[in-house]
Amino acid sequence: MRFLLREEVPISLEEYAAFAEALGMTVLKPQQFSPFYHEVVRVERAASPFSPVAIVEFEWPCVMLGNMMVSRAGVRVSAGAQLLVAGIADASTLYWTYLRSNRPHQDLSHGWGRNSQWRTEFRRDFVVGDTFYFNVDGKKDLASDDDDESGLTHGERVELVTHRCFVRCGKPHDDLWPYDDRLVQRASPASGEVGITRKNSLFSRLFSRAG
Repeated sequence: MRFLLREEVPISLEEYAAFAEALGMTVLKPQQFSPFYHEVVRVERAASPFSPVAIVEFEWPCVMLGNMMVSRAGVRVSAGAQLLVAGIADASTLYWTYLRSNRPHQDLSHGWGRNSQWRTEFRRDFVVGDTFYFNVDGKKDLASDDDDESGLTHGERVELVTHRCFVRCGKPHDDLWPYDDRLVQRASPASGEVGITRKNSLFSRLFSRAG
């Protein structure tokens, strides 16, 4: 919990889980790595650059409300450099994040006065079956939007909206705007890898906020 909360907040993992469950949420520790379920806290470089991502240790668990993500699990992982780069995946700016003690972080609620956190809309991610819906309220669907005004490639934008940070890209990471992007991805049960779902998703539209 030392990365998730301020040092002066003495909450144990057990208290954190009990609080979430008392509110009707589910506490999970998914054993197969996915950017939907897991936030990378530390990367140990594997011998082969193509080694898949393996979870070494959980720093805190994942919390979900039904099929909606509330808080991803924090994990230490081992991975090949073709998948996650140490010093990038665990040190680049983490977006949609109000507080982390171990790395740069940025959230839309920062810098707008004392009531800004409560007036900022939540990011909403869902899982249905083997399909992940990232940032469903984003205005730009990455399955069809190749707009490069951000200066990022399509793959780099996918990296940001799924992991909420860069995990391989070495470009400057402290002044980006990934908040408008959304993405639907389907997971492969065998590899844990994800592929973009190219058709427009009825589910995603149904979950869009009114107005």
